[in-house]
Parts: sequence; C-alpha cells; structure tokens
Amino acid sequence: MEIEVYFEEGAKVNARIGKHVVKTDQKVHGGGEDSAPAPFDYFLTSLATCAGIYVKVFCDKRGIDSSKIRIMQKHRNDPQTRKLIGIDLDI
Repeated sequence: MEIEVYFEEGAKVNARIGKHVVKTDQKVHGGGEDSAPAPFDYFLTSLATCAGIYVKVFCDKRGIDSSKIRIMQKHRNDPQTRKLIGIDLDI
C-alpha cells in the first residue's frame, strides 16, 4: 500500500490512498479555511471507527442487531496545555 500526500492552497493537505482521496484542512484559527477535517480529527476518527468495526463484527458473528448501537468517543484534554490526555469510548 502506498499513500501519496500532496498540497493545495493554504493549509490544505490531501492524501491519496488507493482510489480514495482524504482531504484535510486546518481550522480557521489554525490558518486554514475549515473546509475539511484536520489531520488530527481524522486520527481520532480512525480510533472510533476501528472500535466500530470490532463491535460490528462481534455483533454480526453472534446474530446481534447492531443497527441501534452507537459508539460515543470523548476526548479529555489537559486544561493548561490542551494536550490530549485521554480517550473514552462508550458503547
């Protein structure tokens, strides 16, 4: 697998992976236009969707209807440094 990263105007950075293009941008306060999720937003989203596929496969293998299951991911940041200090997943 290869991922090609290329740049557009402003703070837009895109990645081509297979037949898909992942578009990213920064928030306005970060110098972007907020036209797409920021790269770190995709990172956090990937954690939630990885958990999601495990829940989905678990349910499918056991004949459990997963259509009403939701996963809520919440992030905890240090109030002073604003660094991510924890991630909670509620199923």
